[in-house]
Amino acid sequence: MKRAGSGARSGCLVAVAAALATLAGAGTVSAHGIGMSQLRLRLDGARIEGAWAVHLGDARRAVGLDPGRSDAAAFGELEARADALRAYLAARIAIAGDAGECPIARASAPISFQPEQGEVLVPLAATCPAAPRRLTLRSDLLFDLDPKHRVYFSVEDARATSVGVLRQERRATTFDVRQLRPWSDFVEFVRAGVAHIWSGADHLLFLLALLLPAPLVRASGAWVPRAGLAAVAREVLKVVTAFTAAHSLTLVLSFFGLLAPPARGVEVTIAASVFLAAWNNLRPFLPGRAWALAAVFGLVHGLGFAGALRNLSLPTQARGLALAGFNLGVELGQLVVVALVLPPLYLASRRRPYERWVMGVGSLAISWIAVLWVLQRGFGLALGRAAAAAQ
Repeated sequence: MKRAGSGARSGCLVAVAAALATLAGAGTVSAHGIGMSQLRLRLDGARIEGAWAVHLGDARRAVGLDPGRSDAAAFGELEARADALRAYLAARIAIAGDAGECPIARASAPISFQPEQGEVLVPLAATCPAAPRRLTLRSDLLFDLDPKHRVYFSVEDARATSVGVLRQERRATTFDVRQLRPWSDFVEFVRAGVAHIWSGADHLLFLLALLLPAPLVRASGAWVPRAGLAAVAREVLKVVTAFTAAHSLTLVLSFFGLLAPPARGVEVTIAASVFLAAWNNLRPFLPGRAWALAAVFGLVHGLGFAGALRNLSLPTQARGLALAGFNLGVELGQLVVVALVLPPLYLASRRRPYERWVMGVGSLAISWIAVLWVLQRGFGLALGRAAAAAQ
């Protein structure tokens, strides 16, 4: 029943569901209306606000007026009985949270009429004793006047929208809601960022390809060990800083819609970046400039991170918090990888076989896997287990 999205999307969901139900049950539609109404609610902490959208004929019938009229004058007559319509709504809808009933209060906005849809909007508001984690919604709207009536509902909370339908034989429903809890939500997105970088084989192999030559320096056309751990740490810091700055930039721009490249192109370019980073270790075209590769291709990896973040259930009013938490998680996950990989690479680099057997064989394996990814993502080819590793 729960669907992620904004208030506009929730209205579309309810409208589509209602339209389908209307088409499916056209034979049961009453002459006075269309046999359905909608409750559109928004939860913000302990406060609930929204409206009951009901066909003009059904609204008139609810307060004892002739349901057959649907012109502007008919709404004028209904408007004169707005208090009776509000009372009808308040008496036939009940909302409860974890801590008890959420009394329906008189909304300050007047009722309104939308002639294009033939629909009356009756505002409503309620306040729960405390911000709920579960919500129970009950409706007796129009069931006594039309047993076949359907009440479609949407309840937008901080992270998602719950939609459903109430009918005479099922007048109540209970569902979970998500409140905005800044600290716990921030921690959740930090964890999501860590999980994404750790589970993203392409991101990890790109980072590993950049770290493999860090303990070495290119001199007179050959690789030689860097002089001491401090020099190696400075090189790694340059690489990590360049990668972080680049992917953070495009993550922000893409997340807020300022960049929107095709997802397939992004995935192919990420795979190509893995190949080029590894190939640079075997046939250096940017010797001693791994940080430059990190900066250039970090821009593309940031677009991949943005795609992963958009797939999560985001707070509707705190998207910046989600972005900050996720990006921090990516950085923390990246630093953990560096902390685990760098010491053994440094120790191994003090021995002569490192260039050939560690950096050489490792880079060759990474470049081969990257070629498979390019073929899979660019041409839809499934080429063994390595091609599936990035999924």
